[in-house]
Amino acid sequence: MVDSPADRNQGSHIGAHEGEVPQDAEAKVASGIKLWADVGIKLGQSVDKAAASNDRLAQQIQKNTPVFYALAASGTCVGSTTPLMLTLGTPDQGTYWEVSSVAVGGTNYTVAAGGTAGLYVSAFANAATMETSVLHDYATSLPNVGFYGTRQLLVNDQETLILIINGGTASQVYVANAQMSVFNVAASMGRTATVA
Repeated sequence: MVDSPADRNQGSHIGAHEGEVPQDAEAKVASGIKLWADVGIKLGQSVDKAAASNDRLAQQIQKNTPVFYALAASGTCVGSTTPLMLTLGTPDQGTYWEVSSVAVGGTNYTVAAGGTAGLYVSAFANAATMETSVLHDYATSLPNVGFYGTRQLLVNDQETLILIINGGTASQVYVANAQMSVFNVAASMGRTATVA
Protein backbone atom coordinates (compact mmCIF):
# COMPACT_ATOMS: atom_id res chain seq x y z
CA MET A 1 0.00 0.00 0.00
CA VAL A 2 1.36 3.38 -0.99
CA ASP A 3 1.13 6.26 1.49
CA SER A 4 -0.50 9.40 0.28
CA PRO A 5 1.23 12.75 0.97
CA ALA A 6 -1.44 13.48 3.67
CA ASP A 7 -0.65 10.16 5.39
CA ARG A 8 3.04 10.94 5.36
CA ASN A 9 2.44 14.35 6.98
CA GLN A 10 0.47 12.80 9.82
CA GLY A 11 2.95 10.11 10.52
CA SER A 12 2.11 6.60 11.62
CA HIS A 13 1.80 6.96 15.37
CA ILE A 14 -1.46 6.44 17.22
CA GLY A 15 -3.73 9.44 17.10
CA ALA A 16 -2.02 10.88 14.09
CA HIS A 17 -5.25 10.69 12.16
CA GLU A 18 -6.79 13.33 14.45
CA GLY A 19 -4.51 16.11 13.31
CA GLU A 20 -3.96 19.41 15.10
CA VAL A 21 -6.67 21.19 17.11
CA PRO A 22 -8.05 24.03 14.99
CA GLN A 23 -7.36 27.51 16.36
CA ASP A 24 -11.06 28.42 16.48
CA ALA A 25 -11.63 25.45 18.84
CA GLU A 26 -8.98 26.83 21.22
CA ALA A 27 -10.76 30.20 21.12
CA LYS A 28 -14.07 28.48 21.93
CA VAL A 29 -12.56 26.70 24.94
CA ALA A 30 -11.01 29.96 26.20
CA SER A 31 -14.31 31.72 25.63
CA GLY A 32 -16.17 29.00 27.57
CA ILE A 33 -13.75 29.24 30.49
CA LYS A 34 -14.16 33.04 30.54
CA LEU A 35 -17.95 32.65 30.45
CA TRP A 36 -17.90 30.31 33.48
CA ALA A 37 -15.54 32.66 35.32
CA ASP A 38 -17.93 35.58 34.62
CA VAL A 39 -20.88 33.50 35.84
CA GLY A 40 -18.97 32.65 39.02
CA ILE A 41 -18.15 36.33 39.65
CA LYS A 42 -21.75 37.39 39.04
CA LEU A 43 -23.06 34.66 41.33
CA GLY A 44 -20.61 35.77 44.04
CA GLN A 45 -21.72 39.39 43.64
CA SER A 46 -25.38 38.34 43.86
CA VAL A 47 -24.70 36.37 47.05
CA ASP A 48 -22.85 39.39 48.52
CA LYS A 49 -25.77 41.69 47.64
CA ALA A 50 -28.29 39.29 49.18
CA ALA A 51 -26.20 39.06 52.37
CA ALA A 52 -25.91 42.86 52.58
CA SER A 53 -29.67 43.18 52.03
CA ASN A 54 -30.36 40.69 54.83
CA ASP A 55 -27.99 42.57 57.14
CA ARG A 56 -29.79 45.87 56.45
CA LEU A 57 -33.17 44.26 57.10
CA ALA A 58 -31.96 42.70 60.36
CA GLN A 59 -30.59 46.08 61.51
CA GLN A 60 -33.91 47.78 60.71
CA ILE A 61 -35.83 45.13 62.62
CA GLN A 62 -33.56 45.58 65.64
CA LYS A 63 -33.82 49.36 65.47
CA ASN A 64 -37.58 49.44 64.99
CA THR A 65 -38.65 46.75 67.45
CA PRO A 66 -40.18 48.24 70.62
CA VAL A 67 -38.49 47.67 73.97
CA PHE A 68 -40.56 47.05 77.11
CA TYR A 69 -39.59 49.28 80.00
CA ALA A 70 -40.67 49.90 83.60
CA LEU A 71 -39.73 52.54 86.12
CA ALA A 72 -40.73 53.79 89.55
CA ALA A 73 -40.53 56.94 91.66
CA SER A 74 -41.20 57.65 95.30
CA GLY A 75 -41.30 60.63 97.63
CA THR A 76 -42.39 61.77 101.06
CA CYS A 77 -45.29 64.21 101.37
CA VAL A 78 -44.38 67.41 103.21
CA GLY A 79 -47.96 68.31 104.07
CA SER A 80 -51.50 68.25 102.76
CA THR A 81 -51.24 71.73 101.23
CA THR A 82 -47.99 71.07 99.35
CA PRO A 83 -48.26 68.93 96.20
CA LEU A 84 -45.86 65.98 95.95
CA MET A 85 -44.42 65.59 92.46
CA LEU A 86 -43.21 62.14 91.39
CA THR A 87 -41.25 62.40 88.14
CA LEU A 88 -41.44 59.15 86.19
CA GLY A 89 -38.93 60.21 83.55
CA THR A 90 -38.61 61.14 79.91
CA PRO A 91 -37.82 59.04 76.81
CA ASP A 92 -34.35 59.12 75.28
CA GLN A 93 -33.93 61.43 72.31
CA GLY A 94 -35.25 59.81 69.13
CA THR A 95 -37.70 57.58 71.01
CA TYR A 96 -41.16 57.88 72.52
CA TRP A 97 -43.10 55.95 75.14
CA GLU A 98 -46.45 54.26 74.77
CA VAL A 99 -47.55 53.92 78.42
CA SER A 100 -49.64 50.84 79.21
CA SER A 101 -50.17 51.29 82.97
CA VAL A 102 -49.42 53.57 85.93
CA ALA A 103 -49.95 52.67 89.59
CA VAL A 104 -49.80 55.06 92.56
CA GLY A 105 -50.35 54.79 96.30
CA GLY A 106 -48.50 54.18 99.54
CA THR A 107 -45.59 51.77 99.92
CA ASN A 108 -47.96 48.85 99.32
CA TYR A 109 -51.56 48.47 98.14
CA THR A 110 -52.53 47.54 101.72
CA VAL A 111 -51.26 50.90 103.05
CA ALA A 112 -53.95 53.56 103.24
CA ALA A 113 -52.84 56.69 101.39
CA GLY A 114 -54.69 59.98 101.58
CA GLY A 115 -55.07 62.42 98.71
CA THR A 116 -55.72 62.42 95.00
CA ALA A 117 -53.37 62.02 92.07
CA GLY A 118 -53.07 63.60 88.63
CA LEU A 119 -51.04 62.08 85.78
CA TYR A 120 -49.46 64.63 83.43
CA VAL A 121 -47.34 64.65 80.29
CA SER A 122 -45.54 67.96 80.02
CA ALA A 123 -42.41 69.61 78.66
CA PHE A 124 -42.12 71.46 82.00
CA ALA A 125 -41.54 69.37 85.13
CA ASN A 126 -42.96 71.83 87.65
CA ALA A 127 -45.89 71.04 89.94
CA ALA A 128 -47.05 74.68 89.90
CA THR A 129 -47.50 74.70 86.11
CA MET A 130 -49.47 71.45 85.76
CA GLU A 131 -52.91 72.20 84.39
CA THR A 132 -55.73 70.43 82.58
CA SER A 133 -54.14 71.00 79.14
CA VAL A 134 -51.44 68.43 80.03
CA LEU A 135 -53.55 66.19 82.30
CA HIS A 136 -53.99 62.63 81.00
CA ASP A 137 -55.60 60.82 83.93
CA TYR A 138 -56.47 61.25 87.59
CA ALA A 139 -57.35 59.20 90.66
CA THR A 140 -59.81 60.39 93.31
CA SER A 141 -58.59 57.78 95.82
CA LEU A 142 -55.36 55.91 96.44
CA PRO A 143 -54.01 53.35 95.75
CA ASN A 144 -55.02 53.39 92.10
CA VAL A 145 -53.94 51.72 88.87
CA GLY A 146 -54.67 53.10 85.41
CA PHE A 147 -54.48 51.00 82.24
CA TYR A 148 -54.06 52.50 78.77
CA GLY A 149 -54.52 51.04 75.30
CA THR A 150 -52.57 51.55 72.11
CA ARG A 151 -51.80 55.22 71.39
CA GLN A 152 -53.79 56.45 74.42
CA LEU A 153 -50.92 57.75 76.53
CA LEU A 154 -47.82 58.79 74.57
CA VAL A 155 -44.75 60.59 75.92
CA ASN A 156 -42.35 62.18 73.41
CA ASP A 157 -38.63 62.71 73.93
CA GLN A 158 -39.05 66.36 74.98
CA GLU A 159 -41.77 65.52 77.50
CA THR A 160 -41.86 64.09 81.04
CA LEU A 161 -44.34 61.70 82.65
CA ILE A 162 -45.29 63.25 86.00
CA LEU A 163 -47.60 62.14 88.80
CA ILE A 164 -48.69 64.77 91.34
CA ILE A 165 -50.26 63.90 94.69
CA ASN A 166 -52.55 66.57 96.13
CA GLY A 167 -53.92 66.54 99.67
CA GLY A 168 -51.47 63.85 100.76
CA THR A 169 -50.76 62.83 104.35
CA ALA A 170 -47.77 64.58 105.92
CA SER A 171 -44.64 62.37 106.26
CA GLN A 172 -46.21 59.55 104.25
CA VAL A 173 -44.19 57.86 101.51
CA TYR A 174 -45.96 57.67 98.14
CA VAL A 175 -44.82 55.40 95.31
CA ALA A 176 -45.69 55.33 91.60
CA ASN A 177 -44.64 53.00 88.82
CA ALA A 178 -45.21 52.93 85.07
CA GLN A 179 -45.00 50.24 82.39
CA MET A 180 -44.41 51.28 78.80
CA SER A 181 -43.12 50.31 75.37
CA VAL A 182 -40.25 52.36 73.96
CA PHE A 183 -40.44 53.02 70.22
CA ASN A 184 -37.91 54.50 67.83
CA VAL A 185 -39.45 57.65 66.32
CA ALA A 186 -38.37 56.60 62.80
CA ALA A 187 -40.26 53.32 63.16
CA SER A 188 -43.61 55.07 63.40
CA MET A 189 -43.18 57.81 60.84
CA GLY A 190 -43.86 55.74 57.72
CA ARG A 191 -40.23 55.90 56.62
CA THR A 192 -39.40 52.95 54.41
CA ALA A 193 -36.26 51.76 52.71
CA THR A 194 -35.76 49.24 49.93
CA VAL A 195 -33.78 46.36 51.35
CA ALA A 196 -33.62 44.13 48.30
